[in-house]
Amino acid sequence: MLTTGRQDYGILRSTIVLLRDDAEIRARVWAGGMHLRERFGRPLALLAADGVEPARELDFLGEPPEPAEDAARALAAVAAALRADRPDALLLVGDRSETLAAGMAAALAGVPIVHLHGGEETEGAVDNASRHALTKLSHLHLVSHERHAARVRQMGEPPESVIVVGAPGLDNLCRLDLPSRTDVATSLGHPLPDPLVLVTVHPATLGDDPEAEVRAVAQAMATWPATYVVTQPNADGGGAAIRRFWAEWARGRPNVVLVDALGETRYWALLREAAAVVGNSSSGIIEAPAAGVPAVNVGDRQRGRLRFGRVIDAPARADAVAEALRAALDGAADATAEPAGYPAGPAAPRIVAALRGWRPPRPPRKRFRDLQ
Repeated sequence: MLTTGRQDYGILRSTIVLLRDDAEIRARVWAGGMHLRERFGRPLALLAADGVEPARELDFLGEPPEPAEDAARALAAVAAALRADRPDALLLVGDRSETLAAGMAAALAGVPIVHLHGGEETEGAVDNASRHALTKLSHLHLVSHERHAARVRQMGEPPESVIVVGAPGLDNLCRLDLPSRTDVATSLGHPLPDPLVLVTVHPATLGDDPEAEVRAVAQAMATWPATYVVTQPNADGGGAAIRRFWAEWARGRPNVVLVDALGETRYWALLREAAAVVGNSSSGIIEAPAAGVPAVNVGDRQRGRLRFGRVIDAPARADAVAEALRAALDGAADATAEPAGYPAGPAAPRIVAALRGWRPPRPPRKRFRDLQ
């Protein structure tokens, strides 16, 4: 299985941990991309914290990142790893361009693909097209929700290849190793008084101005007193501009804590304590409602995703974001955990059961199933 950074390791983690001692499945983890760059957090720190030793480190992310060139390097690196390791299948998560490149490498190498989180919609990001393209390259579809399963079947995939397993990122809610709020504050070197707000803004990759949404969020933050923990964006096109904006804007603001990455344990520890989540990350749509935290979703990046719990959508205007933030904080006590629509309990055991019950096709032919 391939992980390219914090965005997919949080999804894969529970499955990786469960497979470590599995007698039937020999899982090998390839780590690349943002895992190998200091500015996205300490290299490979997420894996090291869980005692995960990657079988391969694939260095394909440029400085600064450039999506097309990075994807080309990812295709070459994954192709070489496939030739060397000759796996029975390759497990991939989601929608990033380098993940799609890995899927193309597997398709050209004749290696069947297992795809997590297909059938979802994020209309404001180029990732949407990558996700659907990866679905058509894949052979086993482990989706989070029945509505997503219906979309994958609609795309001509055999119904028996589509299994609803839930959202494995939510398995972190079951963890017992999360640090306390005090421990997180100590590690950040900053007190974290209430109200605590988590902020993540990624580039809306189909938008014209990568700074439009981050400016609106920052201006809204300036109108509402709170402790803001801001995490820098992933390696998307336009991400460098957002990183520069936050570095300048956060300077001299004692209530703003700017970090490259919190990591899984600190993020989930703070999510359980947060009064609100603000930005345009999928964590505001999936993880925050499951943790009972209201979320302000800014702009169009996540347009099309299923909404559960208390998610307030706001256009990328400072006044609209400020009003949504006020509403979220005023009603924070009313928010309840609601992962409604996802199967109950952790997803990792269902993922492992699906892998055990699947025989990777050789050769990996695909047949388009017409809807009756």
